[in-house]
Amino acid sequence: MDRDVIALYWAKFSCLRQWMSFPIFSLCIRCQASSSSTSTREPYNLNQTLTVPEGTPAMKVMTGAVNALFSFQPFFKFASGQARKMIIERGSEIGYPWEPELARLRQFDWDAELKTVQNPDIEYPEYYLKPFHAYDTGNLSWDAALEVELAAKSVHANVFDPERKVLDPNGDIRLRDSYHEKLLQMLNFTPRAIVDLGCASGLSTFGLHQVFPDAHVIGVDLSPFFISVANFRVKEQAESLDQKSPVHFLHGAGEYTGLPSGAFDMVSMSLVCHELPRSATKEILEEAHRLLRPGGALTIMEMNPYSPLVQNMVKNVFAFTAFKATEPYFDDYRTFQLERAIEQRGFTFPTQAESSPRHRTMVAIKK
Repeated sequence: MDRDVIALYWAKFSCLRQWMSFPIFSLCIRCQASSSSTSTREPYNLNQTLTVPEGTPAMKVMTGAVNALFSFQPFFKFASGQARKMIIERGSEIGYPWEPELARLRQFDWDAELKTVQNPDIEYPEYYLKPFHAYDTGNLSWDAALEVELAAKSVHANVFDPERKVLDPNGDIRLRDSYHEKLLQMLNFTPRAIVDLGCASGLSTFGLHQVFPDAHVIGVDLSPFFISVANFRVKEQAESLDQKSPVHFLHGAGEYTGLPSGAFDMVSMSLVCHELPRSATKEILEEAHRLLRPGGALTIMEMNPYSPLVQNMVKNVFAFTAFKATEPYFDDYRTFQLERAIEQRGFTFPTQAESSPRHRTMVAIKK
């Protein structure tokens, strides 16, 4: 890149501390809502072919230049550090201070737990080894695993309030409940065996178990650190309920879980696809198809690229590039016709519904 161009963008981003405090800025940590300062909502129909805006040529040039700037490690560390600081501060603001909970969790013997869950034969794909979510090693760290639930509460505090007038401590719970409500409306059967792909520390997996208490639910994640925390949660619940949990966790890749073919009624993915390059998403759709019995359901809750709020965020170069600083695959996701990829793999064209102003629920049936 030309030095003058670098200098120009460095000057633009020297005000990073200032614009990160603007309402348009939002970070995605495992389950993040995109951001916009728009105050109006336009109606849209998710079950028709829609167009995802690619952006103007000028926007493409600018975002490309800023993405290149983020590849400079000192700048990335500064930007991600400021973003993480904002998320921590918001957590305290909504009643979830980080340090007391982290101090409690750090007392546990995590290294011993890691040894019991880690699959030594797993080879991590290249896309999984890049920095994201404001962590140098992405999800392959204790910091990411121990903080993920706190971060989810923080970043979803305004998910149902686009104008950011009220921060809701239960925003994350409401988002997940909305997903469950929508998929229940679309399913015509009750699943008895469920796989939760990209389960992280198990928030989505435990949520599915609450909705389908008679089902056996298996959470799968590529991070052994997340799976360690998930198993810790299982033990906590088992002790409080004095019984074994029907929820289990597996350290594995979504592209190939090693679970038996055709053995499941439902495969769920909650806030996963936007964290993947489309090539990985296609492979995971292939695996979901293998895992499901004929007539089984693929259910997805994700950021909605057709949402006017998400589209407005994309058009705002500052908000968009700030978002991409911690979500390197979001551009690939938002321009990927996920519905068509699902259909092409042998599912019905997914039925869709709005889960929040920025999220959608999708349900597709294996043919």
